[in-house]
Amino acid sequence: MSDSARSTGAATPATDALLGSVLAGRYRIEKLLGSGGMGSVYRAEHVHMRKAVAIKVLHREMTYLPEVVARFEREAVAAARIEHANVAAATDFGRLDDGAFYLVLEYVEGQSLRALMKEMKRLPSVRALHIAHQIADALNTAHSAGIVHRDLKPDNVMLIDREGEPDFVKVLDFGIAKLSVEGQGQQQPLTQLGSIFGTPDYMAPEQAQGLPVDARADLYTVGVLLYEMVAGTTPFSDDDMVVVLTRQLTADPPPLPADVEPAFELLIRTLLAKAPEQRLPNAAELVRRIDELLDGGLNAPVSEQDAAALRSFRAAASGVQFSDTVLNLSGAGKPTATVRRKKPWWGLGIADAVTSWVESLGPLLRSSVAIGGQPVPVWAMLAFGTASVVALILIAALVMGDGGGRSLAGAARDVVGGRTSAENERELAALMERASRGDATALAQLTARPESERSIEEWRALGRGHAQLGQYPASLKAYEKALASDPKLSADAALLADVRAAAEDPAAAAGALQLAAKLGASGADLIHDVWSANRRNKANAEIAKLAKSLLESDALRRQASPALLIALDLGKPQACGSYKKLLPRAVEHADVRSAGTLKALTASRGCGFLGLMDCYGCLRGSKDLAAALKTAPTRAAPVFQATVPAPAPSQ
Repeated sequence: MSDSARSTGAATPATDALLGSVLAGRYRIEKLLGSGGMGSVYRAEHVHMRKAVAIKVLHREMTYLPEVVARFEREAVAAARIEHANVAAATDFGRLDDGAFYLVLEYVEGQSLRALMKEMKRLPSVRALHIAHQIADALNTAHSAGIVHRDLKPDNVMLIDREGEPDFVKVLDFGIAKLSVEGQGQQQPLTQLGSIFGTPDYMAPEQAQGLPVDARADLYTVGVLLYEMVAGTTPFSDDDMVVVLTRQLTADPPPLPADVEPAFELLIRTLLAKAPEQRLPNAAELVRRIDELLDGGLNAPVSEQDAAALRSFRAAASGVQFSDTVLNLSGAGKPTATVRRKKPWWGLGIADAVTSWVESLGPLLRSSVAIGGQPVPVWAMLAFGTASVVALILIAALVMGDGGGRSLAGAARDVVGGRTSAENERELAALMERASRGDATALAQLTARPESERSIEEWRALGRGHAQLGQYPASLKAYEKALASDPKLSADAALLADVRAAAEDPAAAAGALQLAAKLGASGADLIHDVWSANRRNKANAEIAKLAKSLLESDALRRQASPALLIALDLGKPQACGSYKKLLPRAVEHADVRSAGTLKALTASRGCGFLGLMDCYGCLRGSKDLAAALKTAPTRAAPVFQATVPAPAPSQ
């Protein structure tokens, strides 16, 4: 972790409650480095060793989510098992008295690869290879320990100055790493936050499809990083996640700049192969190939065979027009292609129009579909006058991810509407189930469906899925749509849990609280829970302030439960006689949220000269106070904890 790794939503250091405290009896918290929806990262000093460390602390409400805690533990185990100079090591892990988990990591002071690329735009080949060599060497050690990172990206690669070496790499964040523990087989899948892990721009195709991954998925990501370092952009960049995932699965990367050495380009293209078996076999081989390039092979002429491979790569890439083609699903399981062009085809000459249309389908033309169990190239079928139908069929096969094994007749039924209603419903239900678990591909496909055609269940699945990925603004928007059609969803436990989690995200807190205010008694309880959790946390003072203002509104009081109303009324400072009038209600309705206030009413000092007088003398001997003190702690307050969805396929 480093000072440069800051969250845009981070609280200011001066307002953080942990600053200055000694965590776990040995780590003095010195500086808030960043804060987000799941936790905060601090710079601290070990009080005995006088050594700087970075400490991740989960937010209190996140400790109620087993999947989040499991990922936190996984990062600790993964980082602790990798002993390598280019990996930020984990040194301690534990739980505080208030239940919050913490993870102590090596403190890394430098700049991220992301910051370097933003500053430099493009890196020289030698510098890019030097950085990639260290990443690959670290991965080789991780892979040998049975660990696949799965979330490499420029933000997780830190560059520090070590003994005059300004680009010394530290790989961070093994929080979603895939572990293989000796004697225990593969890890149990983490399903709560989704079955698709990673960042779309840097995902291997098999990872984007939710298929099992191995070390070769990390090698694909190194290929993306190398491409970005020398080209200035990722190969499949787009603001729309649907487009990015589609390109990862179906498209060839566009040509690299002309000044990239052929031998280097060949390595990048090999790493970016769609099929894992077509990439390098392991990280050790990648280290060897980079060594060869750095030892004089970078400018050496390539073999005729390699030159032919490069010509093939470039010819394939020449048909890629990323700004033009978008895949979407226009109906239940019925994929279509929408082609958008800066200049419409009817504004071109006939020959140019045909050429432009064919070029936009470059990746598709090189694929095949099965006819009678035999693969047939699409270009061959186009020759028989079936261009438009075949294009739609192929897109259907690619988007649905069935590996190319469907028959032509089966694909055609999907496109032209020959499927039964029951088949469409089953496929859509499966898509919604995957999306609700945070499957990024399924979310992209479901999002591509026209809003006017989405059912309540689809909106709910989108709300659930986006929340699993921490995309709370999108989650809240989807839930609002669902609630507009079915107000009964205000009592849905999963919806309430997701809104509660969103309320801890600075970017989404206001929207979450405003939505909660529309959820009746459950929403009022949720707002009180947010206020109670944050009222003493200076870092979240604005969240607590907004929650308190809502709690004091007449609109919220009208929808609050009797238990919440008595908690609010008892929480207002008032004279002894006023408290006495409230006690009969407390006996009947008060829950654990009122227990602390009721206990305070038993204090016999605190008023008058030197605080020696009894503030609540009128309550002495009150049977109602005694009864309320007895019953309130036995009545539980509402808990907003996420339900665990069905297990996802093992990664």
